[in-house]
Amino acid sequence: MSNSAFQFASPETLTKLASIKPYVLVVLTKGENYGLSDTPRIIQSEHLPYIFEQRRDNQMVLTMPVMDNSTNLAAVAIYNTTDKDEVKHLMDKDPAIMAGVFNYEIVTGMGLPGDKLP
Repeated sequence: MSNSAFQFASPETLTKLASIKPYVLVVLTKGENYGLSDTPRIIQSEHLPYIFEQRRDNQMVLTMPVMDNSTNLAAVAIYNTTDKDEVKHLMDKDPAIMAGVFNYEIVTGMGLPGDKLP
């Protein structure tokens, strides 16, 4: 990582940032079919097993559903890759995406390897 990108950071902070790594971040939003009566079945019996398969294979390293119903956001996920095309391929095969329950956006994010939720 270039020090010029962090011209105001202290040497201590730069040392910590030396191991920062790019990841692919997926933001799921509620799709056009999110509110249909079949949504819970699709999420619980198709989407969740698909997600847990990706976690088992270390493709997805974090997934976090959004519990606030006042937003269009549905979840965020972090993938253990920098290949957006690879993640797009995975997302396009997600049963909830295919059913219009969720839409998604793929972006690059940065994180420190080993970060975890408490």
